[in-house]
Amino acid sequence: MQSTAEKTVAVPNIPDIEARFLEPKNWRWHQFKVKDHIVRYGSVFPRDQIPDAVVVCLPGLGEFAEKYFELARDMIKLNLAFWVIDWPMQGKSSRPLSNPNKLHAESFDLFVESLDRLCMDYIKPSSVHPDRGRIPMVMLGHSMGANIGMRYLMTKPENFICASFTAPLLGIRVSQFLPSWLELAISKTFKMMKKNYVWGGTDWNDLLRANTGNDIHSSDAERDNVHRAWLLADPALRTSAPTFGWVKAAIESYSKLNKKSSLKSLELPIQIFACGDEQLVSNNAIRRASRIIPNAEFHFVNGAKHELLMERDEYRNQFLELFDKFIDEKVRQNDNRLTLF
Repeated sequence: MQSTAEKTVAVPNIPDIEARFLEPKNWRWHQFKVKDHIVRYGSVFPRDQIPDAVVVCLPGLGEFAEKYFELARDMIKLNLAFWVIDWPMQGKSSRPLSNPNKLHAESFDLFVESLDRLCMDYIKPSSVHPDRGRIPMVMLGHSMGANIGMRYLMTKPENFICASFTAPLLGIRVSQFLPSWLELAISKTFKMMKKNYVWGGTDWNDLLRANTGNDIHSSDAERDNVHRAWLLADPALRTSAPTFGWVKAAIESYSKLNKKSSLKSLELPIQIFACGDEQLVSNNAIRRASRIIPNAEFHFVNGAKHELLMERDEYRNQFLELFDKFIDEKVRQNDNRLTLF
């Protein structure tokens, strides 16, 4: 018979997944307020070294900080601090709609403002060392997060030394062949039903994303399952489908970004990754942006699905190796932290 000391106590809201997908040691949670929204974020730092840079992770639609714990561990191994935000309306940030399952947005401006608050009020003040000066900030955005990150860099590029984007939302695959003016015009008709789910959208249920490793997100069964496992374990994280309002806001946001003048204004070094087996965002739009952005380096990961950071090692490691090389070239070999005030 087990003694009391030997008994295993079940921890609520923690999924039964490998330890690499769970909260790293010394992880910290915080929150702040933007307008009427409470925005949650998390962070972790190398334990015994000054980080070479601070990575600011911007998740995609419906994602949440817990999904990026493995990536946070990878960043620590590279001697990088890691911060990640839960966008308003998802994760454990506030959800003012009566139905919290819906992924809704009036515009992406609220997301851009939330990122600005995180950077200016929390990351920058904490990223200074008395002997090394300001630690440079590196942006890492996925899909919708990449769209928001690019929007932010159009107005405040001085806050980041470089940026890396995976499968950036610069167009929706199903409408990629429509002229931009027509796509915008169609999106305006969504206003009358903006809080309704898009066609086929339903409330969360345990069958959503159940075909792990064989869906449009990832071919890696274990990593693909992380999203669903957290939603099964912690109901507070659950979301399902976007609304027509979100689609309208997304189209308006990438229509602004896709202007040549906007893309040319993104002058800092940028990595852009496109996935070969992409079913959600437009690779045509990604390639076009990569040609126009002045200091962009484009990488095509043949065979990878949309969530490159949750893909099989053969695809994901391509990103990690190129990202580490990028940090080495733009940060470690050009250590100008003392001048980045």
